[in-house]
Amino acid sequence: MKTALCDTIGDATRAAEKGALDVARRRWQEGSLFQRGRRNPVWVGRFREDYIAEDGTRKRRKLSIVLGLVRELGKREAQRRLAERLAAINQGRHKPEVMIPFEHFVRERWEPNIFPTLRLSTARKYKHISRSYLFPVLGKVNLAEIGSAEIQSLVSHWSRRLAPYTVLTIRNVLSKIFTTAVRWGSVHVNPVEGVQVPALINRRDRLALKPDEVRRLLAALSEPYRTMVLVAVLSGLRRGELFGLRWKAVDFAEGSITVSESLSAGRAAPVKTRASRRKVFVDCIVLDALQRLRPAQYQPDDYVFTSGRGAPLHVANVQSRVLNPACEQAGIPHVSWHNFRYTYATWANPTNESIKALQAQLGHTDSRLTLSVYTQPMPEAQREIGRKVARVLDPNGPKFGMGDIPVSELIQ
Repeated sequence: MKTALCDTIGDATRAAEKGALDVARRRWQEGSLFQRGRRNPVWVGRFREDYIAEDGTRKRRKLSIVLGLVRELGKREAQRRLAERLAAINQGRHKPEVMIPFEHFVRERWEPNIFPTLRLSTARKYKHISRSYLFPVLGKVNLAEIGSAEIQSLVSHWSRRLAPYTVLTIRNVLSKIFTTAVRWGSVHVNPVEGVQVPALINRRDRLALKPDEVRRLLAALSEPYRTMVLVAVLSGLRRGELFGLRWKAVDFAEGSITVSESLSAGRAAPVKTRASRRKVFVDCIVLDALQRLRPAQYQPDDYVFTSGRGAPLHVANVQSRVLNPACEQAGIPHVSWHNFRYTYATWANPTNESIKALQAQLGHTDSRLTLSVYTQPMPEAQREIGRKVARVLDPNGPKFGMGDIPVSELIQ
């Protein structure tokens, strides 16, 4: 009986060992190597690889990869490269990728899980980018089959017909999608990393208004839009921060505006960064204008700038129905609310105030953004630099100063 039991155990052990060997044999592979092409032949390696189908089942597919040119690689080197590619599969370290079309991944997985964490305006921008630029060319392609070469080719194509900033935005959205796919284990690497984008060259100069242009614009506006523009120019608030301003945020005694929320697409939301949550100090001209605009009966949570029904103003309507006609009447180019922010930063820069103070007023995380993007040199400031340099060579020459222009004289 003991012998029979030992024989049974031995048979089971041998069967288990045989099963393990079968599994190893099914996983282990050397692949096949062959040449393709006549004029410029290349070494091609072919092997099998597991993947996860769209329904979640594990399947196997046959792959062919180019290992290099025959004139540059010997057969032994090509075999070594193929072995390196197969090492993870043969050693059981290969993690199968998910074979799911790009559009399906974005619509069914990425957007439902990522969009709730974004601001409404950001989610709308990402949705527009994916529908307009990504789905038409990548929608039917499996996520794991999109490589860096394909993306670089698309970027080059877009660069020939789109503005550099638009191409950069498309590239960044695509990178965010693949970064999430890597984090979720759908793909191994982000193919967007290392893709080159065109240099950001501004086709249009950012417009900062001159003091007389602001005066003419204010004269062409009625309330509450006159005060809106005045606050925008003399505070540097972002468009959403301006339209979402509430009376409780205005401290008339301290002379400050506390920025903690922004209005986007008619919805109030917290400001986008920690630096954006700030206190902006303004001049008495701004406080006096707000004081005149404040109704006798109001609630702290009421919006400062409202329609006749008390609702917050609509950005697009104000731009097209009020601001653009006022610009035409004032004889100045059409400007947006962002131009008023540029104007504030440009006017503040020549005053030699601390760049950190200006950064805090604008709510920037990085002072380099304040200097490189939002501030533009005033012509008179540039002339003054020229005079100072010339005086080094000719100390006895005439001296001309810029003079200080009071803010109260700029806005009358």
